Amino acid sequence: MFRLRNRIFTQTKQLTNCLLLAGSLLCLGLPDSSAALPQQTALNSIQGKPLYPLTLEVMTRLRQQQDKQITEAAVLEELLTQRHLLAKNAARFDQYDVYAGARRVGFDPAVASDDQLAAALRSVYQTQIEASLKALPGGSLQGKVSAEASLTANDWQQLLGPAGQLIAEYRFNDKQLAQAKQWVLLRSPLAPEGVITLADVYGHQNVQGRVAIFNRDNHFVRQQAWLMLGQLYVRQWAEQQFGQAAVNDLREALRTQSKVQAVMALHGIGADIDSESPVLNQHAKQVSQREIQAYYREHKAEFRRIAWITARHIRVPDQATADKVLQAARSGQDFATLARRYSIAPDAVSGGDLGKILHEGKLSWLQELAMMQEPGVVSPPFRAAVAANEHAYYEILLVSQREYGYQPENSETVRYQASRAIAQQKAVQQMQRMQQEARLAAQHDIRRNGDKT
Repeated sequence: MFRLRNRIFTQTKQLTNCLLLAGSLLCLGLPDSSAALPQQTALNSIQGKPLYPLTLEVMTRLRQQQDKQITEAAVLEELLTQRHLLAKNAARFDQYDVYAGARRVGFDPAVASDDQLAAALRSVYQTQIEASLKALPGGSLQGKVSAEASLTANDWQQLLGPAGQLIAEYRFNDKQLAQAKQWVLLRSPLAPEGVITLADVYGHQNVQGRVAIFNRDNHFVRQQAWLMLGQLYVRQWAEQQFGQAAVNDLREALRTQSKVQAVMALHGIGADIDSESPVLNQHAKQVSQREIQAYYREHKAEFRRIAWITARHIRVPDQATADKVLQAARSGQDFATLARRYSIAPDAVSGGDLGKILHEGKLSWLQELAMMQEPGVVSPPFRAAVAANEHAYYEILLVSQREYGYQPENSETVRYQASRAIAQQKAVQQMQRMQQEARLAAQHDIRRNGDKT
């Protein structure tokens, strides 16, 4: 293994010593500090890419928050395995948009990467970062802001149009995005262009955040601008302590970890068989009828279903009557007798007998509802789904008998469920083989670089 422990211990000790120097906080990464830590140099190169002590230190500390027993050596192997997995299978993985779902309703991958980087650094170096903030003018991040502004009602109207109009999609068009770039929320030397604009805040949002912007929520916008500034401060603090290359390496490790998780989900790991995955879809198309038949025989219990039930119902015109009948039925009064007395359905004369309901073909909403009830238990009142101009009524159900059977082997349900399950099995096995190959390559790298050191 790399001879990393002594190097990291030395750098950690340097950081600790820095904190203790005569009570001074100026060595914690302020722009005018002359006592910043030495910037990190890369460890042995893996696949032509350097690995920095910062990455191993932070990733180990993060993993130890979940598993106190995990070692630095195990985390190193994980990092290299993930790197080999993506590098060796780049052509295979790059044909899929692994972040399609996240991009649609979640955060853009680049934004998520910024969030993860800042969160990871804060998690590991929280004490040092907070101390450096206290050393700023005013003792807070406010000392890095020269001006702050918010949008007026007229600004919002100019950007989004009149309030209250129907919004088809919570996305800025090109004109709105250009306008948003002109509205400065914060001025700070921490920002890449010296400013954080509404466009910057918009670009860092998931769908819920975009909804808040379209709702013209100035408090939310201001909060998000300050969060962005905080992230920029954390990143620049880390770059001054460890070097830009080391911070970029940590960001890449976090991004690699996220991509591996997304790739694993595409292969059905941590996802259900109905997930919309192009990998599972491709495997499912290739499943043969013989495989489906074999799966059905081996997993027949998965296709167990209700074959038929016998049930009665009571239909009443309003909620008050429904509550009255329910109380009487649950107190032990005969359900059929109550149906003859209170039900307004045509079958009231037969005690609300629905007969034998087979689980086949298209069932009515009442039959579907009856299928979901437990035998021998009087159901709560269900309000019928009627049109706006129709009078609503209520149904109370009692299932007296339930019999089970199995989905027919040649049914569409069996074909779909079996082919998806088989596809997931194959995709998981494929992923496991790729992971094993990557793990062996990582172990080889560790041995080879260990020998060199």
